Amino acid sequence: MTSQSPDPAGGDESPPRMPRWVKVSLIVVGALVLLFLVLQLAGVGGQHGPARHLSSAGVIVGGHA
Repeated sequence: MTSQSPDPAGGDESPPRMPRWVKVSLIVVGALVLLFLVLQLAGVGGQHGPARHLSSAGVIVGGHA
């Protein structure tokens, strides 16, 4: 007994499946993005930016040196 496709013309081809490494990579990237968002919303890590390493006396706001 031979296996027959439901479509007699043989057009029952499905698109190729996504490789496992792509699925794992997407899951890891998604988890990292979710972790980043949770940490930002929780306020963990403090303020970021170029002025965070300067003392408060050395910050020039809106002026020219």
